[in-house]
Amino acid sequence: MRQFLLIALFGVLLADIMLHLGLGLPVRGLSLKNALLYVLFVMLVLEFSVGRRDLLRETWPVQGAWILLAIYATFTWLVVVLLGVHRGYDTLDSFIALKSRLFDLILFFMVYIYGSKDLQSTRNLLRWLISIFVIVNVITLVDVFNIPNLNIIADRVDGRLTGPVNEVNQYGAILIFIIPITAGLALSTRGLLRLFLGGGALVAFVLLALTVSRGSYLGLLVGSLFALFLVRKHVNRVAVLKGAVTLFFLIVIAGAAIAYQNPEGFLDKFDIAGATLDRISSGRTYFWRQALTLMSYWPLSFITGYGWHAYASIFIEQGDPHNTYMLYWFNLGLVGLTLYVFIALWILRFTVRGLANIADEAKPAIIGFIMGFCSLHVALMFVGLFTPWLFIWAITGATLRMLVEYQHRGISAPAEQSDA
Repeated sequence: MRQFLLIALFGVLLADIMLHLGLGLPVRGLSLKNALLYVLFVMLVLEFSVGRRDLLRETWPVQGAWILLAIYATFTWLVVVLLGVHRGYDTLDSFIALKSRLFDLILFFMVYIYGSKDLQSTRNLLRWLISIFVIVNVITLVDVFNIPNLNIIADRVDGRLTGPVNEVNQYGAILIFIIPITAGLALSTRGLLRLFLGGGALVAFVLLALTVSRGSYLGLLVGSLFALFLVRKHVNRVAVLKGAVTLFFLIVIAGAAIAYQNPEGFLDKFDIAGATLDRISSGRTYFWRQALTLMSYWPLSFITGYGWHAYASIFIEQGDPHNTYMLYWFNLGLVGLTLYVFIALWILRFTVRGLANIADEAKPAIIGFIMGFCSLHVALMFVGLFTPWLFIWAITGATLRMLVEYQHRGISAPAEQSDA
């Protein structure tokens, strides 16, 4: 039952965003997603209260950092509200943002890391989550190429693909996160499931090309190379050579898709002849200078930040600086930024070290996660991420739980059987 709810929560959230279902509840800021999430969380709390579950001590540092980040963000929100620091600061909207963009993320992470009971159920959960994305991406591809036109994916004037999350750079960011994971899971399985996941990775790569998101391209390239360096002891040269050949063919296919669908948009984004730095960065450097200049007027803000959701209130027309790290720094200062960076680095370190404790058959999936996680965090330099975070932390929670289960076994698990 719980496994079904975990999968349903993930699928319902994606369907709501993609199809604009508007699955809200009468109370502002709540939705069907919240209802499912809170039911799952309450179920877990009840199991902990009767002693049927143990806290995963292996992941305490990251859970503690999340809680500290939430406490500090809430404190800054209270300070802004009670002292009236920012004119025009919307108390309710900021609180809803605090709930949906931080507390819900923590709950998603906790629910998916504790939701499964054992290694096999966690492995199956991760495959289901990625499979849902594969299905959504196939629907997106069908709609983009009008075979037939489903009228689901919104069209942009410049022809760039917004995807189910309705924003090109955020869609690019989630794609570079799931492409390596999908490919890794394909290598970890056999039969029809391998074919399904391998095809899903190909579809996602083509869709990534159609976003024409330069930050995502750079994130996938730099992040994957850095990840390969981190896991070099677990990857042989033959595997790297096969990966390079596969990548070459993927680039050819993606290039053909761009040439057919949106060559003008692609060429325009890479036309830098005589362009200024602001134009090359699509205005990002201007946003960053603007934020840093304002922070310099009150130097303490470099440490404390201007308060939760302050950027959106101060720079109303921009909404975000197109840089997730800058957004954390401006709102929560070095305190909040350091906590988030700690969370990301701890997860990266935990997964890299965890490769030593798992079966060879499971390593491609974990290596894929590491590549996706590194790629994402390079791309975060160029995008303010909002909607995709829920999916990212659900997948991250399931991946960490799989590694913890391997640690509990103490030995490498036996080879996986065919799944199809």
